[in-house]
Amino acid sequence: MDFFELVNKRRSVRKFTDESVPTEVINKSLNAAILAANSSNLQPWEFYWVKNNDKKQKLIEACFSQNAAKTAQELIVSVSRIDTWKRNKNLVVDDYKKRKKLIPVVDKYYNKLVPLSYFHDSLGIMGIFKKIIFIFIGIVGLFKPMPRGPIFKSDVFEIVTKTTALACQNFMMAIVAQGYDSCPMEGFDHKRVKKILNLNSKSHVVMVIAVGKGDLKGVYGERFRIDNKFVIKEV
Repeated sequence: MDFFELVNKRRSVRKFTDESVPTEVINKSLNAAILAANSSNLQPWEFYWVKNNDKKQKLIEACFSQNAAKTAQELIVSVSRIDTWKRNKNLVVDDYKKRKKLIPVVDKYYNKLVPLSYFHDSLGIMGIFKKIIFIFIGIVGLFKPMPRGPIFKSDVFEIVTKTTALACQNFMMAIVAQGYDSCPMEGFDHKRVKKILNLNSKSHVVMVIAVGKGDLKGVYGERFRIDNKFVIKEV
């Protein structure tokens, strides 16, 4: 099955059979997930494979006991984080050093620009400071292209969440490539999910992904897409 066949085959399945999903299928899909494109290679994601029965039941309830969650053989929670950038940045820089590829422009990018973009204090003072800086940058931007952010913590959350969503798509494509199905769920009580996983305030639950073998009635209707003329623009 080629890539485009896989894209067409992937559907959001909301009811699964009792067939179990082999451990190697999940592991292989998670490994595919973390190969996703991501901003500055900071890889701000975490994937929680919920195996504990008590936690799994609580997670199902936090997902409002919807069919996809209740019938799934496996549940994976994708999380984006704004507090792992420093650790991951150092690991990336160390890798450059080992390969003797840490040229000045790379060193400057990771040790100056990345901290400026990602660092935020709990009081939000850094955000105000950066807002002032970007006011002046905005003036320069009247004459040439300039970076416009991130400024506030919410801006960083937006970056890491977009990146994590790319990894989720990799995961779901890997699942369907191995003959199984999935359903990305955004309908959940995020506070309860964070409590179940013991997550801090610098984390964001992007989605809960249900995995299993799709039931014949698991797809609710034919696929519908808005006409291309409304969403694909040539400029």
